[in-house]
Amino acid sequence: MTNRYTASAEIYDKIYAEVVDYPASAGLLKWLIAERNPETKTLLEVACGTGEVLRHLADEYVVAGLDLSEDMLDVARVKLPNVELRALDMTDFEWGATFDAVICMFSSIGYMTDLDSLHGAYDRMIAHLNPGGVLVCEAWLTPEAFQDNFVGGLAVGDHTFRVHRVNNSWLEDDGRVSVMDMHHLVGRPEGVTHFAERHRMGLFTVDEHLEAIRATGIEAEHRPDLFMGRGTYIGAKA
Repeated sequence: MTNRYTASAEIYDKIYAEVVDYPASAGLLKWLIAERNPETKTLLEVACGTGEVLRHLADEYVVAGLDLSEDMLDVARVKLPNVELRALDMTDFEWGATFDAVICMFSSIGYMTDLDSLHGAYDRMIAHLNPGGVLVCEAWLTPEAFQDNFVGGLAVGDHTFRVHRVNNSWLEDDGRVSVMDMHHLVGRPEGVTHFAERHRMGLFTVDEHLEAIRATGIEAEHRPDLFMGRGTYIGAKA
């Protein structure tokens, strides 16, 4: 097993271009933010990955991003050479500035595997909001929504480059942590390589998310219908 988002960083965009409609996601984010704070000018993405969302938001806001993976940030820096991108942990980061909007997308909050880290991540995100600033956080699955012993897969690419990914999953910690082993076969003209990454992601209830946000002093709403349908939490700082 390799560390998550190391070997996969260079192929991440090829995989998720088949899964995520980035322009549509960015458009929805702009609408959600403008609805709550039409004067938004600055935006921080927590767990920005390869910067694909930021790339589609940079025409609207002055953007910045952080991620734990230097490999993912290396990809993002090629796309966004004039954007400040830092390698930081979402549970304890200090940027030194505040923003009109903070977003955390595509279930990245799921990498918190206990309530302490969940509270820490929300605390740090909301601490970096200006008054009136908007939080948008797309969650991972709830305990009841995760399918134990699920096997999934996808294939992307063409005759010059192809990726086949197969994953198996199971539950740990009394059903509160999901574990997925993702195996990748990567085909290039010079040969085929294989690597695997293990992803451990916490399963939190809607109430646990809302309580973690309220503990910072703001109210939020849960929208189950947005983005990938895993639940999105939206709030604004007074």
